[in-house]
Amino acid sequence: MKNAFSFGGDLRSLRVPTGINDPRSVTFGSNHDTIREINSNAINPYSDPSDSLLATAYVLARESGTPLILNRDNKDASWIKSGVKFRQIMHQRGNQGKNIKENVLAAVDSPTVLLMERGSEGFFVVNKGENKFNIPVLDLTLTNLDGCYRELRNNFTIAIERRDRQKKLITRWGSWNRGGVEVEKRDALYFIREPFNQCQV
Repeated sequence: MKNAFSFGGDLRSLRVPTGINDPRSVTFGSNHDTIREINSNAINPYSDPSDSLLATAYVLARESGTPLILNRDNKDASWIKSGVKFRQIMHQRGNQGKNIKENVLAAVDSPTVLLMERGSEGFFVVNKGENKFNIPVLDLTLTNLDGCYRELRNNFTIAIERRDRQKKLITRWGSWNRGGVEVEKRDALYFIREPFNQCQV
């Protein structure tokens, strides 16, 4: 995971993640042993501390394991609290019998952007790149995603609907005149499924 989130790494390597699929396993993007500012003998630390924060965002989006979050991460990245909330919501919906299965999607073919669905109940997008990521048209036909989703930190909605030739496309990204995907540089977004009328206001 560290290689994927470090400079020059490729997030596509996380499409088939390896690890122990057990709720007792502790997952983390960084810990007190990997941060130079905390530990002068840090083990294989990230060159850029913000890479570890983006890795932590990814850990929070995953279905498996129990994430370890450092207090300092809550202060340094606004999306960490949203990630904790996302994880709690996905856990609640899983307990209700809803589909929250984790799947890193191949719909986005980029070394710097990762799109992960959590069944039909939510999804996560991370852009570790130094530029805004913008796709005007993104085909999500082969995914479980469908309907209205709200981003937890920025509180905007998107709509995923069947359109041309029954393909599922993002028809609204924050506003009715903006489809596709737009993610700022060095950012992570968490979306949860909402009733479709939330996308019509």
